This record gives sequence, C-alpha cells and structure tokens, in this order.
Amino acid sequence: MDWHQGDAEGGVRFAAPPDAVEGYDGRGVEGAAYRPRAGYLFRDEAGNTWWIIFQIAPGPGSHGSKVRGDVLACSAAYDELVHVRVLAPDVLRVEADAAFRQNTPFSYEEAAEVAASIPPS
Repeated sequence: MDWHQGDAEGGVRFAAPPDAVEGYDGRGVEGAAYRPRAGYLFRDEAGNTWWIIFQIAPGPGSHGSKVRGDVLACSAAYDELVHVRVLAPDVLRVEADAAFRQNTPFSYEEAAEVAASIPPS
C-alpha cells in the first residue's frame, strides 16, 4: 500500500498492488483520494479508517469527459491486506467528483451515501 501527494490535480493518490488487495476481484487499486472535511481518511462507526478513491476503469473507452471508473473504499490498516469495498461501480468521474465536492462527507458512512447518490452511467 502506498499513498503520495501530487497527482495531476494536485491531490493525493492511493495505490496497492493486486497481491495486497482483498475484495476487488484480484485487481490492484490506484486512484485519486477524496478528502473528508479534515485529513484524508474517513473514519467509520467502528473507528476503522478508510481511503475513498476514484479508480479509473481500464480500457480505451475511458477518456476526456467520459472517464469512467469505480468509487472505492480502501482500508487504511498498514500491516495487513487492503480490504476494498466498491461504493459506486462504473460511474463517470465528473459525476463522482461533483458529488464529493458538493457534499463533502465527514465519515465513511456519509461517503458511502454520497457514492450511492452518483448516477450510474
């Protein structure tokens, strides 16, 4: 698992290779992180922390204003597998970014609600 500052939009990126990920059909993750009102990690009701990211779908059909992908919750436990939950599958990035910008969730549960409100493409 790795995170670093400085994607094209000046934000933080989160990544984990396939062998370190559980719950995403054998795929690794790499995407731009959404931010809660404070910091970069969303805390759930149990006290666990999560990265919420947008992962671009592979393939040539995802480009320009039609960038598609998944909104994922990735566990932030640094000494074990990254557990992934798909919060919004196959959505347009512009729609996902707008939803998170307009609603700015604080908790994991609020982030899951925002992701569920993103219209399917």
